Amino acid sequence: MSAIWDADDQPVCVRDVMDTINATRKRLRQKQLAYNTVQTVVTLLKRKKAVRQVPGPGRAHYFAPCFSREEASKQWLSDLSNRVFGGQVTPIIHQLIENADLSTDELAELRNWVDSKLKDNQSEK
Repeated sequence: MSAIWDADDQPVCVRDVMDTINATRKRLRQKQLAYNTVQTVVTLLKRKKAVRQVPGPGRAHYFAPCFSREEASKQWLSDLSNRVFGGQVTPIIHQLIENADLSTDELAELRNWVDSKLKDNQSEK
């Protein structure tokens, strides 16, 4: 989905998706994906209504996302929270902070975000 979201709201064909993914995989020295593999995944995303087919030039099929990255992340985190952590959000945040290699700047940004949320909650009371 990242390769489709990163297309700046422009529909992409399977070859575009494959080229984007393989450029990243090449930098990471990972095996390149075959066209058929990427086509299968895009077809599955279409079947699951994550992407839609849109008209494009020539014979190639073009695809666009059905929802934004932000909408997807909200839904997926909600599902993760409910399925794995019984609806609790704190364990997810704890795991992310403990297991991610966060810089001092990133930790400060998180602290500022939490402080801002605390102020907002206090002002609502």
